[in-house]
Amino acid sequence: MNTLRRRIAFFLCVLLTAGALAGCGDAGNRGTNNAGNTGTPGGALKIEVVSKGFQADFWKMVNKGCNEAGAAHGASVNFVGPASEANISEQIEQFSNAINKAPSAICFAPLDQDASLDLIAQAGRAKIPLITFDANIEADTGGAVLAFVATDNVAAGAHAAERMFEKLRDKLTNLTGTVRIGVMAQDTTSKSVAQRTKGFIDRMAALCGADNTSVEGHDMYSAKREGAQIILDVGIPAETTDAAGNTTAQTLLNKSDIIGIYGSNEFSAKAIVNVNESLQKLGTNGVCAIGFDSGAVQVQAIRDGILFGSITQDPVKIGYTVVDTAIRASRGERVRDVSVPFHFYDASNMDNDDIAACLYK
Repeated sequence: MNTLRRRIAFFLCVLLTAGALAGCGDAGNRGTNNAGNTGTPGGALKIEVVSKGFQADFWKMVNKGCNEAGAAHGASVNFVGPASEANISEQIEQFSNAINKAPSAICFAPLDQDASLDLIAQAGRAKIPLITFDANIEADTGGAVLAFVATDNVAAGAHAAERMFEKLRDKLTNLTGTVRIGVMAQDTTSKSVAQRTKGFIDRMAALCGADNTSVEGHDMYSAKREGAQIILDVGIPAETTDAAGNTTAQTLLNKSDIIGIYGSNEFSAKAIVNVNESLQKLGTNGVCAIGFDSGAVQVQAIRDGILFGSITQDPVKIGYTVVDTAIRASRGERVRDVSVPFHFYDASNMDNDDIAACLYK
């Protein structure tokens, strides 16, 4: 009887050991619920990054930061984006493809919130950690979006207004007639561009006096006031092309009472500089122009005194931070929103180490 019991115990031990080994063999090939998918049998991390595209050099620098974070963590990073920031459907298709790959995590810079909501819910059901960047999703995502990484775009736009107001204080406070400040935005769909635009408009109106400021030119921002002496004239091109952008910038700069102009991203600032080649209105004794981000055209225009200055984000840091945050989320760590600092730069400080590191050409 004792011999029989020993044999039964031996066989049970063998069966339990085999089951445990089989379980260990499967563990390396699957994700761990909210911690995301490890991607490969060895546990290598795979991060999908869906950006707003490559139309602006800004995104190339974000890509650089993403790759640096991936290398630091030993993760592979696949960075994609539409050909133009107007191509919402192309970005949605890229987002869908990213989800279908079941990566460790996804970083997503939405061009259009409403168009993205169904796929965001799908990523949540698949328990793929999702980090948004550059533009947030304000709708309730049921916890699918774990964190948001970006510049505080409203504050950045407001700071541009403060810098311009200081430069134009005399012209804005000793009024004998109407004066105009042009405000150029790339489009109406980009959340980040809209925030920078509204941040500028609201702060400039507050500085100038809301009762004496009329916001005109586009229904999205319109706040007309009869008899106001300061006009904030908003221009938005019909499409995101260089030709359309140049037309909008030229229309604003051709107004006879214009004293300042603000471009709320690289596309807009570049258009303003380009049309000035023929108009010759910008500069120390002319129209005060402030841009956003950098790029070869904008940087040179500041050196030459054509642009008064610009607001720069830190695109490499944005890219690094969003991938770093996604990787930590994929490992089950608690993550939170990150606001990446911005800086105002002009000819006096653009070669300083902290500023130069943020500028791209």
